[in-house]
Amino acid sequence: MRRRLLGVSIGVVSSATLGIAIAVIVLSAVSDDLGLPSDGSLSDILEEDSPAGNEGVVSDDELELVSVPRGPLPVRVDIPSIYIDAPVITLGVGDDTIPEVPQRPDQIAWYNFSATPGQNNNAVFSGHVDWQTSRGDPIPGVFYRLRELHIGDTIIVTLETDDVLEYRVTGNVATSYDDPNVVRSMDSTIRDVITLITCGGSWEYDPTKDGGGNYSHRVIVRAERVQSEAAAAVPATN
Repeated sequence: MRRRLLGVSIGVVSSATLGIAIAVIVLSAVSDDLGLPSDGSLSDILEEDSPAGNEGVVSDDELELVSVPRGPLPVRVDIPSIYIDAPVITLGVGDDTIPEVPQRPDQIAWYNFSATPGQNNNAVFSGHVDWQTSRGDPIPGVFYRLRELHIGDTIIVTLETDDVLEYRVTGNVATSYDDPNVVRSMDSTIRDVITLITCGGSWEYDPTKDGGGNYSHRVIVRAERVQSEAAAAVPATN
């Protein structure tokens, strides 16, 4: 049911997953000259890791039969090059079929409709790019600097078992908020990868939308597990 839940509309992913559901975000600090990343390509991200060489395109019926592997939950993400060291919370899809979002600017969400890290699949994370305090002051969110990542940068994921997994960035790209590939980047993969998503670009004010508007783009980072030849996947629990 993942595609049906996630594909209710591209607006679901663009607003809820990436922080637009917060009604008080009014202006992005990243709107200056857009500052959008283009390290690698979105097509490479989607095609390299798609199941069985099918370029990520599978039918809804096939997706309903997919059971993503689960192991120990992620509890922390550390990205040294952009000074991120933040706790991870587990979120899913709400009653309105919209992916839930963290209620704090310093938390990273791991989505339970994706695999856990270490399972030769795709673990999906999201976080806010910015936030507005109770006094109305804009502050950076946990993924404010995500757009600065480059291919080869390291991302460290700590699991609840204290296992530490190292990933290396293979792509950091931006795409329009309504691009269907935002949803495709959350699909299952044939390798142990993580996908980090946040907002980017310029804030487009629209009083008819939840949150008073939308960001023009989504920033998508893909990273692949770094492991020795003797390393194995973290044991699954299902």
